[in-house]
Amino acid sequence: MPATPAVESHVFPVVIAGGGLAGLTAALHLAAAGVPPLLLDADRLWAGGRLAGGDPDTFSYQGREWSFRPEHGVHAVWGGYVNLRALLAQFDLPPLQDSPGEEWINRWGRTVRRLEAGNAVRSRWIPAPLHYLQLLFNPRILASIIPLDFLSLPGILASILLTVGLDPIAEKRALDGLRLRDFFLGWTPNLKATFTGLGANLLAAPPEAIDLGAYVAALRFYTMLRRDSWQMAYFAADAHTALIQPLLDALAARGGQVRQGATVIDLVPQADGWRVVVEDAQRGGLRSVMARHVILAVNAPAAQRLLHHSAATRPAAQALTFPAALRSTVIRLWFSAAPRPGTPGGMFTGDFVPDNFFWLHRLYPDCRAWHAHTGGSVVEVHLYGSDALLDQPEKNLLVTAAAEVQRAFPELRGSFVYGAVRRNSKVHTRFRVPTADSLHVVTPWPGMVACGDWIGADTPSLWMERAVTTALLAAGEVLRAEGRPPPPVLQPPPPELSVRLLAGLLRGGRAVLGPPLRALLRRRTRPPRPPADAG
Repeated sequence: MPATPAVESHVFPVVIAGGGLAGLTAALHLAAAGVPPLLLDADRLWAGGRLAGGDPDTFSYQGREWSFRPEHGVHAVWGGYVNLRALLAQFDLPPLQDSPGEEWINRWGRTVRRLEAGNAVRSRWIPAPLHYLQLLFNPRILASIIPLDFLSLPGILASILLTVGLDPIAEKRALDGLRLRDFFLGWTPNLKATFTGLGANLLAAPPEAIDLGAYVAALRFYTMLRRDSWQMAYFAADAHTALIQPLLDALAARGGQVRQGATVIDLVPQADGWRVVVEDAQRGGLRSVMARHVILAVNAPAAQRLLHHSAATRPAAQALTFPAALRSTVIRLWFSAAPRPGTPGGMFTGDFVPDNFFWLHRLYPDCRAWHAHTGGSVVEVHLYGSDALLDQPEKNLLVTAAAEVQRAFPELRGSFVYGAVRRNSKVHTRFRVPTADSLHVVTPWPGMVACGDWIGADTPSLWMERAVTTALLAAGEVLRAEGRPPPPVLQPPPPELSVRLLAGLLRGGRAVLGPPLRALLRRRTRPPRPPADAG
């Protein structure tokens, strides 16, 4: 027989399952409002989910022991991250560092071309959504364009109109079955490769794992509706030091409790709340915690397992659609030489194996110390590839990453010192536009709300901003039930005027032409009538 969980006598007003950014944000706002929660995190050592820290990378060089804080690959926030920025300001977290630009480096075979595209896209010459045409005035772009590329202009225009005229998140249209390749109908390979790389970076996924609805939603939120939404700002240190640990400290200062090594395995409804059954690795064995409210703030695979396992939640959970999960690999490389002056980061496209890069000696104190002492550099690259790529041995991945970085930055050749590989487990959301059958902030179960970067809510945001926004909404639901005012929730700035006008025209066209086109499609796909009986 299974062990009977020990039941704690104290009833918590709120128990939060999951100590990532969403769970910590909800916990902190509840504690600040006088409703201190109990936060349960499955990791025994490092809270923070996909922003957690870890054991340092250490090695010896020039008679000195070096140690560097690791992370899972999150470095910056975007212009539309209004609630995350407000969180940093409200709780006096370290300030962000504005990005001076972003470099795009493309490789076809042995030919490597680069340009600083971030500021060009953000410039004031051409309004959104046509602002990417400003890249055509860049000599480096013109040098890489072939006459055939100009035949892509009709296809590019159609893709822009699709992005402006269709709002998958607001319309709750996931466009299941349509893939990234469908966005690029009529594009030439040269331009298609660049914007395929953009999709891989925006969604942290290999191209074959990106759905059309997700790509359109990402383009809308990050770049297509406003030029300034592309403005990045970097954390002042690794994500754990700059974000997660300050949030944990602020939560403790306001009376919130955190238990690590505590995995929620069952949810049992009670007359006045929930009994939360926890597998406690720190204390040993099973324990039951009583709560008036539960906030589910775990990743999608963990939520699906928990809700399908718990008898009270299983029937409704089996009718929900949960997004799939992805893994990725983060590789850090130390060199004894430094690259030419440039931006802190950028993306690789074309034939490059890595998807992006970040020069950490231009961002973080410990890596700046390496540069100051050795004259060298530290670069981090991310791989959002297939299982066949990510399953390769570490030494193969290191050789590939070092070769690719030195191909893009030949001044580093012969200066490799050390490398470290960090494999991220399969918990990153393969973003699917939330639909009516997705899990939303208000769940089907009384006394339980949810938050996270995959949770449905009235917000166009993605990733960290969606995690923070849904956390604010979840905390607000609990606070209302406790008779307290909810925290404010900000919306990203509206699209530029030119986008709003174009979107209005496109919506009008859809309203007029949509019904007859759908009727025509139904007639064309209707099965033929059986022949009449001749008798």
